[in-house]
Amino acid sequence: MTATDRSYYYVRMGNALSTRGRILEQGLALMSQNGFAAVTLGILAGQVGMSKSGLFAHFKSKEDVQIGLLEHAVQFAQVHVIAPAMKQPIGLPRLKAVIANWFGWTKRAGLPGGCPVAAGMFEFDDVESPVRDTILARENEWRAFLEQRVTEAATRGHLKKDLDAQQFVWELCGIYLAHHAAYRFVKAKDADQRANIAISSLLARSSPAKKASGANKASLVSTKRM
Repeated sequence: MTATDRSYYYVRMGNALSTRGRILEQGLALMSQNGFAAVTLGILAGQVGMSKSGLFAHFKSKEDVQIGLLEHAVQFAQVHVIAPAMKQPIGLPRLKAVIANWFGWTKRAGLPGGCPVAAGMFEFDDVESPVRDTILARENEWRAFLEQRVTEAATRGHLKKDLDAQQFVWELCGIYLAHHAAYRFVKAKDADQRANIAISSLLARSSPAKKASGANKASLVSTKRM
C-alpha cells in the first residue's frame, strides 16, 4: 500500500495514522486472512496494541467493527481495482481491465488472504444481520457496476448488441467465486489458468462473430503471485 493510498483512507496526525486508521489497517489484514468471525473486539484490540475499552471509543460492537472493515475493504478495492481500470478506454478495454484487476486483487494489494467480501458471502449466507445486509448491498452495487461496463462494451460494438448484461455478470461472478474457492480453499495450482479459460470462453461467446476468433485470447488473470 503506497503513501498515496494511505492518505486516501486514513485521517493522519502528522506522519502517523489515526487510531481509527490503524484499527482498520490491522483489522482488514486479519479479516482477509481469517474471515469475519476472527475479528472480535478483544482480538482486534490486541492486534492494534490497545485496550478493549479503548477500542469502544471507535467501534461500539463486533458488528460495528465488521461493517466498518467491510466498508474499508470496498474503498481499498476501489483504489486497486476500479481506479486503474477507469483510465482505460470505455468499452471492452475498460471491462477487461476491471476483470484483470479484480481477480487476485488482494495479493497484489498486499493483503495476506483472499477477498473479504467473497469470504463474507459464504460466512453470512444464512445469517440475518446488519453485516449480511451490508455485504449484500455492496455486492449488488458491484454487480451493477459490472453490468454498466458490459453494456458500454455492447453499445460500442465490442460485444454483441443484444447481449444480456445481467447473464454475463452472473457467469463472470460465478467464475470469480470458483476461482476464489479453488485458490484459497482447494489450493489448486491451476486456478488462474482455469479462470482464464472460463473468462476467454465467456468473452468469445459474447463477442460479435467477426471478432470472436482472435479478440479475447489474452490472459486476464495474472499467474504471478506476490
